[in-house]
Amino acid sequence: MDSSLSGEDLQLQDAWALAGEWLWDGNSDICQQELCVVIQGDRIQGVCSCEEARRFGMAVKVHHGCCLLPGLIDAHVHMEFDETYPLHQQPELPREKLVATMEQRANRMVRSGITTARDLGGRNFVSLELRDAISARKIIGPRLLCAGQPITVPGGHCHQWGGVAATLTEARAVVERQVSENTDWIKVMATGGMRTPGTDITKAQFQHSDLEEIVKHSNACGRYVAAHAHGTAGVAAAVAAGCRTVEHCTWIGDGGLWGCLDEAVVQQMVTRGTFVSPTAHANWRYRPMGDRNYKRMCSALQQLRQAGVPLIASSDAGAIPRLSHNALAGGVEVLAAMADLTPIEALRSATSTCAEALGLGTVCGRIAAGLAADLLLVDGNPTTDLSALRRPRMIVACGRCIEPEAPPPPPRWN
Repeated sequence: MDSSLSGEDLQLQDAWALAGEWLWDGNSDICQQELCVVIQGDRIQGVCSCEEARRFGMAVKVHHGCCLLPGLIDAHVHMEFDETYPLHQQPELPREKLVATMEQRANRMVRSGITTARDLGGRNFVSLELRDAISARKIIGPRLLCAGQPITVPGGHCHQWGGVAATLTEARAVVERQVSENTDWIKVMATGGMRTPGTDITKAQFQHSDLEEIVKHSNACGRYVAAHAHGTAGVAAAVAAGCRTVEHCTWIGDGGLWGCLDEAVVQQMVTRGTFVSPTAHANWRYRPMGDRNYKRMCSALQQLRQAGVPLIASSDAGAIPRLSHNALAGGVEVLAAMADLTPIEALRSATSTCAEALGLGTVCGRIAAGLAADLLLVDGNPTTDLSALRRPRMIVACGRCIEPEAPPPPPRWN
């Protein structure tokens, strides 16, 4: 934690200070007390003692009983889609109404403490317009990274979204189209999907050599690749090809059995620095995949953690029925329970580790001088009780104070 602020730093024009009873910087093993964060514009100037800030004439409001930590990061959302409709039955809205509904989702997300999110695909490029409007401070929402149209095979998972490629040449063209639209990431559907009829989630959708070339071409264009992969074969293909993140990673084998983990692939993940984005969302607490598969997925996540594979918080909001876009806090609790993470490990999965995975390690995810002033003040101490994340008291997004809104409780399932 950077606590070395000079008197000159503390007398910067328009600088202000924020403190809770506890401060967790996004990386440390412990909280600290009697410290405040000094903010100027959209940046963190540094951290110092509340006493020192007051000595230089800076007003410091200390929120007793609260903890100040970095804003949360959701590594997998779909801003275009409404959770009240099945994924492939989303209504075709007039563009103006679609933009308005997406802005509403973004607003709810940031008010619940999500200050950064990665949009992993949709039917068009409206999410990029949303990203740019937030960046220009025209609307309130989380910092967005967008992948545009995912690459898939004819009839493959989410082929309806426009990223179909029957050959490697066509796949390169899909990558180049995303780059020309100024996407931040490339997404590839390495397996079929649970919500696309006619696809096979247990088999890889691309030959290994083709997938490897897609990743190389994307990387040459300055883009990381995220791979949707449910089946064990697809997970192995995504890792071998060099995808930076593996989405879902449910290790589904024959007969639809989850958690068919391949230890050799896990070791390759460790060697290659692959991040796993398991989309362990808030609704998983009700075990919609069934008790047996839930337990097997818990075991798989625990083995990944023990092997040293970094897990990142992700919800798949927009693709999951009845899951609100602002329900990440509950998902962090679910991930912690399933993977047997300590509260601080779970918090890292939604802050510093997630930022590193997304290529934002020098931008956000920690409380440190020079990083974005993305902060979450919660009632309680989440380093000992993760439910505190569901009690936001203040959000700061790129230096802007935002009125909080508690995320919804998980829905009741019949």
